[in-house]
Amino acid sequence: MQKQEIRTGFGFDIHRLGKGKKLIIGGFEIPFEKGLIGHSDGDLVLHAICDAALGAVCGGEIGEYFPPTKETKKGISSVFITKEILKIIKKKGGEIVHIDTTIVAQAPKMKPHYLEVRKSLNKIFKIGLENISFKSKSHEGLGDIGKGKAIEAFAVVNVKINTEKKK
Repeated sequence: MQKQEIRTGFGFDIHRLGKGKKLIIGGFEIPFEKGLIGHSDGDLVLHAICDAALGAVCGGEIGEYFPPTKETKKGISSVFITKEILKIIKKKGGEIVHIDTTIVAQAPKMKPHYLEVRKSLNKIFKIGLENISFKSKSHEGLGDIGKGKAIEAFAVVNVKINTEKKK
């Protein structure tokens, strides 16, 4: 007999901002004079979502699959990473059914980009806009984020797991 359960995972990521980089958020490029510094393209929203999804299926974290020490992975697209992580989630019997993510940034302002980021996330995850939440907060001028030196993201992901009832 097949049994389904919903599991929840939590993810977090932070990256410094630097000149000469693109600002990719949730697979969508936001025009800004700085971008996120990372081993990949630095898309911290996708990284947080991937870690949350992996957490829901007890699958570790993305650094185990895409270690920042591997030079062959330098500059890799976070959309590619996400698609690979989705394969792992599926192998573990999981299916993402809801994403809630919050970005914390002093600049740029994210509100004008909410819908485009949600559409981009839906293109990647294919779960419907009604199941994808993206919002932002400022850091009220506090710390590196408040000074515009970094951005952080948090994600909560619900994953439907198909399990077999053991007799």
